[in-house]
Amino acid sequence: MRFAFRQFNRGYGAALLFEPRTGKTKTSIDIVSALYMKRGVRKIVIIAPNRVLGTWAKEFHIHCPLVYQIIVWDAKERRKGAIRQPDGHLDIQVVVTNYETFGTPGKRLESGRRSRSTGRFKNRDWIAKWIGNDDAVIICDESHKLKNPSGKASNMVVGMRKWFKYQLILTGTPITKARRAADIYMQWRLINPGRFMRWGATYEDFRTHTGVWTERNGFPQWLRARESGLRDLQRGIHADGLVIARADCFDLPPVLPDRIIDVPLTTSARHYDEMAEQFITQLENGDIAEASIPLVVTLRLAQITSGYVGIIEPHPSNPNKQVSRPVSIGKEKIKALEEILVEEVIEKEEPAIIVAQWRHNLDAISELCKRLKIPSMSIRGGMSRSSTDDALRRFAQHEGQAAAMVVQPAAGGVGLDMRVAGHTIWYSLTSSYVNYTQMRDRNALHPNAVQHTFLIAPGTVDQLLYDTLTNDGNVAKQILTRPEILRRSGSCR
Repeated sequence: MRFAFRQFNRGYGAALLFEPRTGKTKTSIDIVSALYMKRGVRKIVIIAPNRVLGTWAKEFHIHCPLVYQIIVWDAKERRKGAIRQPDGHLDIQVVVTNYETFGTPGKRLESGRRSRSTGRFKNRDWIAKWIGNDDAVIICDESHKLKNPSGKASNMVVGMRKWFKYQLILTGTPITKARRAADIYMQWRLINPGRFMRWGATYEDFRTHTGVWTERNGFPQWLRARESGLRDLQRGIHADGLVIARADCFDLPPVLPDRIIDVPLTTSARHYDEMAEQFITQLENGDIAEASIPLVVTLRLAQITSGYVGIIEPHPSNPNKQVSRPVSIGKEKIKALEEILVEEVIEKEEPAIIVAQWRHNLDAISELCKRLKIPSMSIRGGMSRSSTDDALRRFAQHEGQAAAMVVQPAAGGVGLDMRVAGHTIWYSLTSSYVNYTQMRDRNALHPNAVQHTFLIAPGTVDQLLYDTLTNDGNVAKQILTRPEILRRSGSCR
């Protein structure tokens, strides 16, 4: 808190760069509470991923000592009209909304242009009228979502900086790789736009100061990091940001070493080898699975190790579109998972998180839980925020009981609390380092040591993904520069 007030006194915002589960949300609530008590600030806008809006409401209930009101300003609430002003008996009023609020275009006019009286422009104007001439705070949770300098939401959020006397950004992954150092650019334009101005005024100046780039086929291509630029960037980040690692938090429960369970391919081995070598394989039912480029091959291979493969075919109602039809080709992993669920969920009566990348896997795992009579909840892409909140609530009720939360990492990896489970089972892996690291920490606050179990088909893309993600590597680069590592006969280490 002292760090944030030092920044505010200097006229800057502050960055809370805390690793997941180390207290970004509580610290932010403490800061806005202190701003009210010391400076009378009553209005707070929090912008966060849609799935964690309910989490913010819950955390305010737990940690805020003030008389407050929270407005979850989602699409349904926005249809009610302008934001109402705080009642006199309230200390603070908090508006929690999502990044889509500032990315949704207005209605299309007859001219083909977008209306500026609807969509994101209208939402921005409502916030401006609600703030009026009052001092206010803006908090951007998971602020790495502002990384795109050409994004509509990024530019609109950063453009609102002048309305807020105090700015906070929160993220545990401000930069995911050296080549993504320029992701900091838009985040820092919100809290301290002058910090890196001596490098130049544009995003291009910022990017070339931190890395060496070239143009290929009309697109910028990253070659290597510029070490002097990265050192300058590090100094600037630490000047405006407070960095907290899990190792700094002595009261967090320990994490056990990863447990790897080898799941050798049997019935699907032929299909894996043919796809890795020839980019195509014919299934027993006559269907053809194929891929055109190495990254798509990686997708198909990871599907095969998980027990199915997607068959691309024309959309039934639109021949110009294509859809993927899942075809089951192996049961190696589902059988391995069944053994774990029986021995470590049912017999020990303990809940577990099961992570899977594809909808077909999620459905198969949910069916397995149903067959084993294990209560299961699911969080996946396309779910509403209220459905996600309901799944979390029901899962939390199974503490000390057999239960499973079946999660797609892109949907459940940000800001959700699943601490009731001390065991996470990775059925299939994502290629996104951000989604992987976020998902790993969903149960980091479990009171006992947390176990992560990985179902890995040895010598396959599973092993490549695991090795690369756990070493903060670039999966795409590994695949494009060394395609031979995808072959089952080769070593992935």
